[in-house]
Amino acid sequence: MNRTYSRIAGWLAWLVPFGVYAASLNRAVAYWDTGEMQVVPWILGIAHPTGFPVFTIFGWIFTHVVAIGPVSMRMSLFCALAMSLTAWLVYRTLAELVDAPWVAMASAWLFAFGDVAWTRGTRAEVHALAVFFAVLTFYCAVRWYRTARSTALVGGALAWGLGIATHPIVALLLPALLVLFFARLRAVRARALVLAALALLAGVSFYAYLPLRSAYVDRARLDPTLQLGEAPGKPFWDDDDPSTWRGFVTLVTGSQFHAGASVASIVSPQTYVRRGPEYLETLAAEYTPLGVLLALVGLGMLLVRDRLLGIAALLAAWVPTAFAFGYTVEADRDRYYLTSFAIVAVAAGYAVAELLRRRPAWRGAAAVALAAMALGQLFVHRDIFGQWNSSGAESVIRTVRQRTPPNAILIAPWIYATPLAYAAYVDRSLGNRIVETAWLEDDASHVPVWAKTRPVYVVGILFGSVRGYYPQPVGGDPTLYRMVKD
Repeated sequence: MNRTYSRIAGWLAWLVPFGVYAASLNRAVAYWDTGEMQVVPWILGIAHPTGFPVFTIFGWIFTHVVAIGPVSMRMSLFCALAMSLTAWLVYRTLAELVDAPWVAMASAWLFAFGDVAWTRGTRAEVHALAVFFAVLTFYCAVRWYRTARSTALVGGALAWGLGIATHPIVALLLPALLVLFFARLRAVRARALVLAALALLAGVSFYAYLPLRSAYVDRARLDPTLQLGEAPGKPFWDDDDPSTWRGFVTLVTGSQFHAGASVASIVSPQTYVRRGPEYLETLAAEYTPLGVLLALVGLGMLLVRDRLLGIAALLAAWVPTAFAFGYTVEADRDRYYLTSFAIVAVAAGYAVAELLRRRPAWRGAAAVALAAMALGQLFVHRDIFGQWNSSGAESVIRTVRQRTPPNAILIAPWIYATPLAYAAYVDRSLGNRIVETAWLEDDASHVPVWAKTRPVYVVGILFGSVRGYYPQPVGGDPTLYRMVKD
């Protein structure tokens, strides 16, 4: 097809999703992990397991270079860029397989306007960057398989390494990559193999950030909780203290969350009995039942036309998804499905393109129909635009500012600690208040010592007690409690 049309389709595959994401950003200071990811990159801190060093470093660069709006909005925009580029990679992967740029563009939109991709692409979310590197790796692998070009091999290795250092879920592409790599093993040149190995190492080496930064944070006393006599290893600045070997292993492996057991559960039939129906329901909501049917047809066609490529696509979608099935501690399992969703969008577009190859006269109508399906998803999920006006966790920050003195110690569970950390370390609007991420029960032995020099407050949730002290409510939303001596 005319290369001008292909370029236009490619630009639209990226710019339309990016424009939609930019108009629907979740700009507010957030709770939970999203709130953490608004804080950690800005301060060059260390996030919860597995540390996510590439997300932290790239997020730091982006938020300091793109100085538009509050940091919370900048991190959302950073993730919007990553997710919209993932949509473009859906286009590029399909364009590598078939000559149908408008169908490929529509497939990119179909991926972009699903609820999971859209919501996770408009907030501070590690998986937005992880899926970008995962799909970039798969695209490079497909290109290597089809062309045996060294640039694709080296580029794919670098993308894979960066993806692993963003989130280890990307490492689960290994079976799919091995299928494509060994299929063209005879085409590998020694120089290209060495460069690919170095590129992979360069990407993974971003994990060195964790112990190096941890050691500096401890040495420079950057974490305010150290003033309370706490040991290194608290959230935001130095989670798990990876400057020590034990802390590094704990952080990177996520051992306390039993990630190893999740990998083992991939081969258990019970895993699929429990989680399979849930996944199919989510997939149908993401792409409509017709979109899922097209994807199944497309995957079948790909297996018939090129068995190894079809197997690789199946493995790329299946293995990370199967891991998510077994990862029972994860509260937001849907975001682990994003790689499979991207492969499904490619497969759906492939089915349409292959059908059109047999009926060329239908090409324009089919592309329009697929684009209409994608725009239909945009309409169905239009409520996401309401994120732009969300106030997020502002009430938590406002309550603490109004009802606690500037030198207070704030004992806060994770849900409230993340927005308070944003106010303390990003906005710098909490004065000398120190945010202690813990339950009251965890700090019961410390409260009597702290209360001698600073007022101590519990934010929102009372879990535990302190001998000789009682929690005095001081109101607010959420309710604050001052620890007062009996």
